Amino acid sequence: MDKIETSWLKVAVLIGAGAAVALQIGKVPAALPALQAELGLSLVQSGWVVAIFSVLAAGIAVFLGTVSDRFGPLRVAIVGMVVTAAAGILGGFVSTGNALLATRVIEGLGFILTSTSMPALIMLAAAERNRKSSLALWGMYMPLGSGIMLALSGPLLLYFDWRVLWWFTALLILLIAVPVHLVGRTLTKPVAAQTVRLDFGETLKSALGRGPVLLSVIFSVYAAQYLIVAGFLPLILIDLNGFTPFLAALVSAVVIFCNVLGNGFSGWLHNHGFGFLSLVLVGCFGMAVGGTLVFMPDIAGLWRVVAAAGFCGFAGLIPSSLFSEMPRHSKHQSVIATISGMLVQGAAIGQLAGPPIAAGLVAWYGDWSIAIPVMLVMAITAAVSAIVLSRLHVAAI
Repeated sequence: MDKIETSWLKVAVLIGAGAAVALQIGKVPAALPALQAELGLSLVQSGWVVAIFSVLAAGIAVFLGTVSDRFGPLRVAIVGMVVTAAAGILGGFVSTGNALLATRVIEGLGFILTSTSMPALIMLAAAERNRKSSLALWGMYMPLGSGIMLALSGPLLLYFDWRVLWWFTALLILLIAVPVHLVGRTLTKPVAAQTVRLDFGETLKSALGRGPVLLSVIFSVYAAQYLIVAGFLPLILIDLNGFTPFLAALVSAVVIFCNVLGNGFSGWLHNHGFGFLSLVLVGCFGMAVGGTLVFMPDIAGLWRVVAAAGFCGFAGLIPSSLFSEMPRHSKHQSVIATISGMLVQGAAIGQLAGPPIAAGLVAWYGDWSIAIPVMLVMAITAAVSAIVLSRLHVAAI
């Protein structure tokens, strides 16, 4: 019998912390034209404003995860939220592109500290029988936060300049940090977990085991596929189906929210006995089919949007399943944040590599359809990795 009952309200608050720092990602796309006009950002600088989160996470997420494991997930998460908000406030005062990039680096640092810390806290808020479903629900934090801000930023920028958007986002993060802190203080580690504390080398070695590495590989190819579709969908709709930029952006925001629904549905499925492997394989199949249809040249705009929505919905089964699988590949609960960092790092590598590879092939071939084999290879890679991972014999914590 579990000694604690799952507090779904606490789980929701902790997921809200991840969504809060993800707001910093969703605020950028709609603001780019204003940033270019006021700060004189070049196209390259604009790309870095978007990508700097992925650059940081690709290089140091696993190491920042060890910080959370060493100093406590609640403390590190709150510090991360405050750092992210402070950098956003400071960013609203800058007058040059380079200064803005510097604040984005600090925002990214805070984002990683918070996002790698939350899974450990969610595990404390959930009874053992609900851990998988709780961690599966955590997978929605990124599309939830970025999607909400993407939807809000357009209307806000009609009445205010981009600086107000920066300050508004920072204020939301600070406000959400209050209930996160209150909830976190009520969570207590089991005695067995309190007695285990690995040193830095052992913690890192645990995160680099076969299980976490395969989880990271799956997350990497998933993230590459997801960002190829989500990033290029507006351009595809404009180029191939004659959508206006405004309609293409609106439709893309709706499509992103389908990923949130997929993550949420996956949490329900995990709670009702569906396994990691079956959900990942279904997700890979849906991404392969949806990704193929999105990049087909001769398809009506409505069906392309439906395909993209289906792609994102099925894609939501994958990150939720990966997070739910983390405990099975953790020697101790004290290394959950480090393994979470490993997943975040894998996702960031995929986000950095996927779009440039697809864009380069499209530019070389001259047709969006060349991205189809890329999507299929990545989907197959994720599926094969999941099969191998499911056959590893490890003990859950």
